[in-house]
Amino acid sequence: MLNRFQFARLRGFRRGKKRAAEAEAARRLEEKNEGGALDRVGLHESDREASAAEGGVASRTGAPDSSARSRGGVAGDLSGDERIEGLLRRHQEQRGLAAPESLLRGGGAAAEPASTRPASTRPATAPPEVVPVEDSVTTSTRAEPGAEARTRTVEAIRPAGPASKGVATSKPAHDPVEGAATAEQRVSLMEGLKATTTARVVCIASGKGGTGKSVIASNLALLRARQGERVLLIDFDAGLANAHLLLGLAPPHDVGHVMEGKVSAREALVEGPHGLRLLAGGVGRQSLIDPTRRELDRLFKALRPLEDDFDLIVIDHGAGLSYSTVAHLAAASTLVLVTNHEVTALSDGYALYKRAKLVNPEIRVGLVVNRAPDERLAMDAWNRFRGASHKFLGHAPELIGWVPADPVISQAVQLRKPAVLSFPESHASKAICKVAAWAPMDHARTTTPFYVKARRALR
Repeated sequence: MLNRFQFARLRGFRRGKKRAAEAEAARRLEEKNEGGALDRVGLHESDREASAAEGGVASRTGAPDSSARSRGGVAGDLSGDERIEGLLRRHQEQRGLAAPESLLRGGGAAAEPASTRPASTRPATAPPEVVPVEDSVTTSTRAEPGAEARTRTVEAIRPAGPASKGVATSKPAHDPVEGAATAEQRVSLMEGLKATTTARVVCIASGKGGTGKSVIASNLALLRARQGERVLLIDFDAGLANAHLLLGLAPPHDVGHVMEGKVSAREALVEGPHGLRLLAGGVGRQSLIDPTRRELDRLFKALRPLEDDFDLIVIDHGAGLSYSTVAHLAAASTLVLVTNHEVTALSDGYALYKRAKLVNPEIRVGLVVNRAPDERLAMDAWNRFRGASHKFLGHAPELIGWVPADPVISQAVQLRKPAVLSFPESHASKAICKVAAWAPMDHARTTTPFYVKARRALR
């Protein structure tokens, strides 16, 4: 029987678990709504005002050609807030939103009303007037550590039309459709625009070891790099990495050194064939075999800057469901699941697919049946996997293709040269080329940077 102190402690523990569950549900709902956050901002500006604002940004940043930026590129000499400002402007021009100055402004000064500008600078047809929010709605404040609270003014756009004649009207700042963007929407918008410039991330995993997952990952990454993409291959096989051997490389640093803080993630990269970059996994490192949550969080934070340097990141996971693998699956939008026709490989692959859909229901999964003796056995393995998935989960992955059991793969491993380079005309190489052409890998980008979501999944 519990005394009153033990009962109070138990009650507090249960309340804490309930609060944690509610916070997790709220977080998942927020992530689910992030994709539509950009389209819910109900701001509007005229085409003439957008072009005028574009010229203003060009003059401020010193960009020699503003039309080049409007065609989809940001000048290479821009960085920091200027680069983000250009991305924000281009994104809003595509959707007919307001000028980004009101969202990028960190201070508390309101935009100058159109009525106060000189008559010579006013357009013939007056655009919607910007009214400071402090005249009609409350402002939001955010206390920053080490400094006093700064008041951030959110601007409202006066709707165009007969109703706005002679009357200064504005919508509440918290209205996500017709009003101005709140502080939370501004942060979400900026985060989403940053993600549009980050790399696409594709995870390659298998439930069982020995399925040839690393061979698929290294050849796939190499094929993409040969097409002209900036590709990074990260070997996340916990302590049993071999991607560097398959590519014929001898990296001086690996993921373990990055996690320990000995080198930065960029310093640990080595260059392979066709400009492919590799971040090797550690061999026999205990810290990588069973990392703590804090160690993984530090590693993911160190890997985050790499997303800004590449077009595609291919992550080669180890067999099983390690802590790092589950965190990656929770953040990924695309997964390539590699299995064999043996029943043990199918069973373990099904377990990984089930776990991936549990932690990330929106993830898109493609199945590759590797090292199949013939097409009949490969299709039989696919039908069994699909039948079990539909029966017990109500959904199934997509079939990307199958790779035949080809002796040239073993020869390529011995040569330490990928099969698509050493034996490009082999049946296995041609099948891997079809896997590398899977269309979802061209759209494997989320509204939030990958390693930001991976760090959230650790909490």
